[in-house]
Amino acid sequence: MSLRVALCGNPNVGKTSLFNALTGLRQYTANWAGVTVDIKEGIRNWKGMQITFTDLPGTYSLSSFSLDEKIARDYLLYNTPDILLVVADSLSLKQGLYLFLEAAELDVKIILVVNAIDEAKKSGIHIDRSELSKHLGVPVILTSAVTGEGINELLDSIVKVAADQKKTVRFALKKEIEDEIEEIESSIQSKPELRTFPVRWLSIKYLEGDPDTIKLIGEISSKAGALREEIAREKYKHIDLILKEVMNFSQQKFSISEALDHVLTHKYTGIPVFLALMYITFTFSFEIVQPLSDLIENAFNLIADTLRHTIGNRLVASLLADGIISGIGSVLVFIPNIFGLFLILGIMEDSGYLPRAAFVVDRIMYKLKLSGRSFMSFLLGFGCTVPAIMSTRGISDSRERTIAVLSVPFISCSARLPVYLLIASIFFDKNKGLIVFIVYLLSIAVTLISSVLLNKILFKGQPGFLILELPRYRMPKFKNLALYVWIRGKHFLIKAGTIIFVASVLLWILSYFPSMNPSESFASYIGKFLETILRPLGFDWRISTSLIFGVAAKEVIVSAFGMFFGHEGSFRIALANSIDSVTAFSLLIFIMAYIPCFATLGSISSELGKKYALISVIYSFSIAYLLAYIVRLIGGIFL
Repeated sequence: MSLRVALCGNPNVGKTSLFNALTGLRQYTANWAGVTVDIKEGIRNWKGMQITFTDLPGTYSLSSFSLDEKIARDYLLYNTPDILLVVADSLSLKQGLYLFLEAAELDVKIILVVNAIDEAKKSGIHIDRSELSKHLGVPVILTSAVTGEGINELLDSIVKVAADQKKTVRFALKKEIEDEIEEIESSIQSKPELRTFPVRWLSIKYLEGDPDTIKLIGEISSKAGALREEIAREKYKHIDLILKEVMNFSQQKFSISEALDHVLTHKYTGIPVFLALMYITFTFSFEIVQPLSDLIENAFNLIADTLRHTIGNRLVASLLADGIISGIGSVLVFIPNIFGLFLILGIMEDSGYLPRAAFVVDRIMYKLKLSGRSFMSFLLGFGCTVPAIMSTRGISDSRERTIAVLSVPFISCSARLPVYLLIASIFFDKNKGLIVFIVYLLSIAVTLISSVLLNKILFKGQPGFLILELPRYRMPKFKNLALYVWIRGKHFLIKAGTIIFVASVLLWILSYFPSMNPSESFASYIGKFLETILRPLGFDWRISTSLIFGVAAKEVIVSAFGMFFGHEGSFRIALANSIDSVTAFSLLIFIMAYIPCFATLGSISSELGKKYALISVIYSFSIAYLLAYIVRLIGGIFL
């Protein structure tokens, strides 16, 4: 027999960890809302039953005000599972029960799963699950996705509930609201096309002003949206009464978590601590792990030299040594830096710090008419711009979402890091960590200024708001960190084996033919045409051509430099002799801001349409050109 089971719960309740424990999969669990907006599935065979588990996005309600809410509610409405697991956090049961009361109106078999019970015990909290089950009218299972406690019992309970008759679970609101619900239910039942939907759930959502519900059933009452706050108040009042009877606290004391929050989220200390931690992150990524990068670089140089001297055919030797090995190798040498960056970011996220950083920055974001939720997308942009743009689906306000999508590409993604490190190590070797840190800070500043500009010029509106539940502090686990680093870092390796490989071969062909001299090659014709546009910035045809290939993937700029400057000996020396340090810093700023890569443009097109992808190209190129020109102008005055 087969069974379909869905997991639904607030963000940070350990829902995805529970999904992994039930299915044996390895989905990474993020620590904030809106990060995971896709649906994941896994299968578990248990006592003769094949159970397909579906992990829905974390959500605080089943309304349609944001994309994560909409995905969860649409799945439950249009692909109703056999059993729904509502997962609640044992340390914040109140919000979990609110979602449960909403889900209970869906006419589906439900089990309430109270997760992280091990942490509740450590905190001296006792939950009377029998009493809770009696109040709610459904089975209640206490679990810990970390220790595995209650997982087998939950699987047994799923099999048992599947065999039982469905029970109707209802929470009665006060009479005035119930009268309105009955009136709307009558109207809905008169429409044959709506009879397959849970009528009471639709009626309550209608009174709460849910946009999709109003659109679905049409204007049938003047009360649409009028009772939203009153319904919420009624539910929370009922939940408070339940919690008084089912929860006992054996101790109350000022915890380490509260002490840390006092410092890390304080309005005066929060920002300096955040900047200090980011500086430590970049110093570790660029200074501490550098010896590993040097080892890899030496290994690739050795392989390339060996190929040049052992292969007799000049064309083949050049293709293998200069085109493929040097092209890919010049990018792969930065693997330790990339993985080092993700390791520190993973520690900050797994420990629960990053959501607090979002909380601290939210004060600044509010003044820019954005919310901390946009900051989360910006923060993800340090890894890769594509998932950062996808995460903007969690932003309910379309104005704020558009601004975030157009501004996120200014955040320096990990693909730009190899280029920064290369230029910084050539022109600012003694201070390369500081220079790259400054470029990252500038990228944040440009992103925020872009948000203000777009807000004032194109999308005038009111500030967004952030509802963020801060997760508990946790000691980062090696398994989670390894998964975090691998999931994000493997894209870099995949790109090296696909896009960068193809681009390196293409670059070699364009720079080798027709005369075997790069300065008279096809690439030089392209570069010399573009040079007329970029000459005011001090970029010659070799840099101009490299920048164009960088649109495919920013790492390609490194291999392009190696290709176009390599014929003069060491390409680092050749590059150092081609431009001065002011132009080099101007080049860093241009690379920081100019046209997003193809994958990012595809994401923008997918999220907002082709028009916005074109706007992003023109907008980012203009900003990059302006900034680079200002840097060169001001730098030229002082130097």
